[in-house]
Amino acid sequence: MTALRPFTLAASAALFALFVLPTFPSAQEVSDLAGLLNEPVVSTASKAAETADLAPASATVITSEDLKRYAFTTLSDAINFLGVGMLTEQSYGTVEIGARGVLFTGDFGNHVLLLVDGHAVNEPWDETAYYDQSAGIPLDLVDHVEVILGPGSVLYGSSAMLGVINVITKRARDYSGLHLVADSGYPELLHLSGGFGQEFQVGSHTGEVVMGVDLHDTWGPSELYGLQPNGSGTWGGNATHRFIGVPSGYLRVSLGDFQLALRGSQSTRAATEIWGNFDDPNNWERDSYLSADARWSSQLSRTVAMSVRVYGDLYQYDENDPTNLCLAGQATCLYQNPGKSRWAGSEVNVSYDWLGDGRYVTLLGVDARYIWVYSNSSYTDTTGATTVIAPYTEDATMVGAYLQQTARPTDWLSLNVGFRLDAETDVPSHLSPRAAAVFSTWTGGTLKAIYSEAFRAPSFYERFYTDNVEQLAASGLRPEQVRSIEGVVEQRVGANHLRLSAYRYWWSDMVLLENATQSQVETAIANGLLPAGATGVTIYTNASQVESYGLDLSWDASAVGQRLRWGAAATLAHAQQDGMPLAAAAQAFGNAHLSYDLGGGLPTLAFAALAVGPRQISGTNVVPAPNSSALLKLRLAVTGPICCGLSYRVAATWASTNTTAYAVGPARDQPSELLLQPIWQVLAGLRFDL
Repeated sequence: MTALRPFTLAASAALFALFVLPTFPSAQEVSDLAGLLNEPVVSTASKAAETADLAPASATVITSEDLKRYAFTTLSDAINFLGVGMLTEQSYGTVEIGARGVLFTGDFGNHVLLLVDGHAVNEPWDETAYYDQSAGIPLDLVDHVEVILGPGSVLYGSSAMLGVINVITKRARDYSGLHLVADSGYPELLHLSGGFGQEFQVGSHTGEVVMGVDLHDTWGPSELYGLQPNGSGTWGGNATHRFIGVPSGYLRVSLGDFQLALRGSQSTRAATEIWGNFDDPNNWERDSYLSADARWSSQLSRTVAMSVRVYGDLYQYDENDPTNLCLAGQATCLYQNPGKSRWAGSEVNVSYDWLGDGRYVTLLGVDARYIWVYSNSSYTDTTGATTVIAPYTEDATMVGAYLQQTARPTDWLSLNVGFRLDAETDVPSHLSPRAAAVFSTWTGGTLKAIYSEAFRAPSFYERFYTDNVEQLAASGLRPEQVRSIEGVVEQRVGANHLRLSAYRYWWSDMVLLENATQSQVETAIANGLLPAGATGVTIYTNASQVESYGLDLSWDASAVGQRLRWGAAATLAHAQQDGMPLAAAAQAFGNAHLSYDLGGGLPTLAFAALAVGPRQISGTNVVPAPNSSALLKLRLAVTGPICCGLSYRVAATWASTNTTAYAVGPARDQPSELLLQPIWQVLAGLRFDL
């Protein structure tokens, strides 16, 4: 019962808020028109602007004002404290993301599609996307974040299985001038950010430039682990070499119908508790991104609009691991695992508005790209001799064609039907349909019924990686698939917005690392791919099924001319993988938030809470696996002006435990829980807007 106490306390607080906060002036003082004006507009679900209540999915919007009010510096914090249905979990080196009770340990975010201004961030080598500092997105540039729950492959193709997150950057008119931010805090933190926005005129064409650079460095805190046997030595002790450093930048220039966006980032993270020698400062991993996106969009006539974009991306992953787990004959060595991917393509879509009034619109699009991937692992011994293990260079072409039809035959009915067909070299083709109906049959209320499917093509890493020692390259992997049905009821009463979603998912052909069969091992030995007598050999296979269902509840409201804002959300889910609980996947979680702008040059006060129920610990050999502690996080932020464009922000976060739902250490029969989450986090910073 003790493990459930933080979650019970937070649930009680949310229920208290639900019944007590309505006594504040709200629906009685805010008109229905004001409530309508507060309805967020999203563009991700349909690739067209629409209010969130009409979108063919459950959509949540986190605004730049939200990010500022709560002094968030990462997407993961914003999602956890303000989002609905999605949750990030602090894992090895970075965070993992899940939704509605489903999280896949070690997937590096590849079941959620991350977009920046519609440009996909997930790369093809391992389909990685990050949501903490490693996302490499200057948050000061962010206008809003659209979180779309559920399968989204109908318009975006692979990886959009748990949902789609689209980070939309600010227009110059909302970011005019020079902006500087400096933060410091505990654990040792340095955050510097600079941005600039300006509109300009070239002849009869209006243009704008928006740019931002960001540096996010964190060190510590040190944590003490119990000692565990590790071969001839020991693992554990005081972990002191903990750091993450992320410089990033973003530039968007537009003129008339043309737009060019450039983004670059590099994330270097310590891995001193995960691989090789414990607390070795030379244990690290690094992700480097560089992307370019040029697009032309134009309304050709009253009924026809067209968009063409050309894009290209570079990605490189590097792992540096001094270790004593080496090849035969090597006592100590340096293991390195680089992965590179390059991809370029073009997307063209045309929309036809049949009546010219937005009621019947057909969208047709094609996205084609070329992909190149390179990887090799190597062991370097003390003499400097390097042995390269199973390098591979692969390329592929991918073509996705999609069709979407929206219709509003009456004021109370909105329909959205579409499908996308994806074909990729050496991967079976996949068709992703979606059908949604939105009924607005009573005042302020909508009812949604949604069916959708999505897939994730196996990554190049899953298909081609081998170490020639204990892991074989997979062959014939099929795309993972998910089908879902969802019913949503939304109600607006003045400035109150309530939503209840009930959902059911079926996941099939999930890629899992399993023990290779004896026949596979013998064939590999005969072909020289494994050493004689190899044991414990693994291989990726389509071996797993997942079923999940549950409820999302959310409530947001405002009063006093929107100076007072509050809300709460909760997710209750039941998910099982092959009949067993999913490791590290919370089945019950929720958040609550409250803020008040005192006005008149006085500060804005903001309070947020996150509650996460017990999760089964991932990475342990104990059967059944024990549960991690439930988690309660409380955050208090104070922001306000000083003078002359100078403002401040102060925030403190308290967590009920410093452990996460992951096991570390070589002795997995008696593992240690990962200590990555400090009990206290403190942030203090200044901002200057000129």
